[in-house]
Amino acid sequence: MEYTNYIKINKDNLNYNLNYFNNKYNYQYLLLDVSNNAYSHGMYIIKYLKDNIYLYINNFNDVILARKYNKNIAIIYGGEITLDNVYDLLINNVILLLKSSFILKKIKTNDNINIMLNIDTKGYDGINTQEELNEIINIINNHSNMNLLGIISKVTEDDYLEFRNLISNLTNLQLIILNNEEDKKKIKLSNGIKLNSSIYGLNRAPSKKLFQKEEVKEYKQVFTLKTHIVKITTEIVKKKTKILGVIPFGSLNGLNTTITHVSIHKKLYKILKIFPEYTLIEIDKNVNILDTVEVTSNNNPLENYFPENTLNYFNLFNNLPIIYEDYTLEKTFIY
Repeated sequence: MEYTNYIKINKDNLNYNLNYFNNKYNYQYLLLDVSNNAYSHGMYIIKYLKDNIYLYINNFNDVILARKYNKNIAIIYGGEITLDNVYDLLINNVILLLKSSFILKKIKTNDNINIMLNIDTKGYDGINTQEELNEIINIINNHSNMNLLGIISKVTEDDYLEFRNLISNLTNLQLIILNNEEDKKKIKLSNGIKLNSSIYGLNRAPSKKLFQKEEVKEYKQVFTLKTHIVKITTEIVKKKTKILGVIPFGSLNGLNTTITHVSIHKKLYKILKIFPEYTLIEIDKNVNILDTVEVTSNNNPLENYFPENTLNYFNLFNNLPIIYEDYTLEKTFIY
């Protein structure tokens, strides 16, 4: 089946990003955030992940979707845990990230429960008192079906000593994830890091100069948004003839004026005007009808236009089919 507008996933770019990160940073475990349908890349992407990777998911629907494609990969569930969903989470073999002792005191089951603790010295989104931590440890120690795997925390230099004192009674932990996307330099004790945008090749540090040719990109954008030229026409402006190409992708598809160029044959062409259902591109004689147009790709990455909120903008490209080399996902039927 052929599509007019679609998203193509490049698994080679994904593997490049993973290998680049592993070579640059020394972590035993990677915790990759695949929430919101793997940031709209499609959950099928987990089929290409390697053995030392854990998944982080913050909503139950994505847990079900991930299990559709991989029954065994380790999933840490960081969303809200309630009596309404906890048993379904356990049936789907997820690791519960506890932010308080409340739900642990309510669970009544003989099933194995693997647990991570979210430590937050400020107490906004996790455990921050020795009393509550000791209560959780006692509950786990008194139940042979409960296993404490490790901890997750966003630690800073200012609260590191307070953090160390808080976890002083925790020993023999398998996973200690103290770093995250914003702080990749390894913190002492940590053997893992939580990642989201870099592995997808999105939301990297902005260029000093837009489209700077000599700049070396650390990560490659994993997704390409493709369409094609459906019509070519000419227009005379101030006695100068312009060749215009029409693509069937406009503002209703998520394109806005912040994106100023598209890529055709790895060359950038200027967007002249965006309409609800189509867009005009200034092209040259090297472009033909049905030529593939990359609205955004590794040749024309979103970070050139949205250095600080790339992931949020990507989510505007909704209801587009997601094409893998060996699989096609219809986003409207994901769940």
